[in-house]
Amino acid sequence: MTTLTMKQKPILQQSAVPSRQRRSGGFSIIEVLITLLVFSVGLLGYASLQNRAQKAQLEVYQRVYALNLVDYIVDQIRSNPAAQGCYGLSGAEVGTGFSGSYSCSSYGTADTQAQVADAVNEWSDLLKGSGEVSGGTSVGGLLNARGCIVYDDVNETYTISVVWQGLVETVAPATTCGNSSYGGAASKLRRAVTYVLQPPVLDS
Repeated sequence: MTTLTMKQKPILQQSAVPSRQRRSGGFSIIEVLITLLVFSVGLLGYASLQNRAQKAQLEVYQRVYALNLVDYIVDQIRSNPAAQGCYGLSGAEVGTGFSGSYSCSSYGTADTQAQVADAVNEWSDLLKGSGEVSGGTSVGGLLNARGCIVYDDVNETYTISVVWQGLVETVAPATTCGNSSYGGAASKLRRAVTYVLQPPVLDS
């Protein structure tokens, strides 16, 4: 009697796997730390960019506000031609640091002189930020703003300047208005807008 035997399948021996292939497939602590470092540097750069963008936006806002303040006093001068010379402040700086009340008696009538005083004192209050009040304190407008008006009685022109404190140092403006009030003699924090006005001459 013949016995049939099944062929035994050869047993394959598992080859040895190199040790480096048996390591975990996750990140090492060094890789995680490097990733965190790169991410942190990126966040710091983004925060710095945001800070500089906010400063630039505030600088633009302050310059536009200063131009509006110049426009205000220019309109006042043009609207009161009989007492135009009264608007010259004779070296005085209104706004921040000015606690008096401006008056003039050199040009025009008592009524036109009173109109000048009201306009200049209102301008001084606006420079101090009276356009917006919080808790009884003026908080609107520019930072440490001052205004100067120089009258040239020969050419009958006005040089009107509004100066204020910027956020970063830069080249000082040419005007002498507030030249010792922002960053010392160098005035590197001083910002300024200046407008030269020549009102129409009235026939006598």
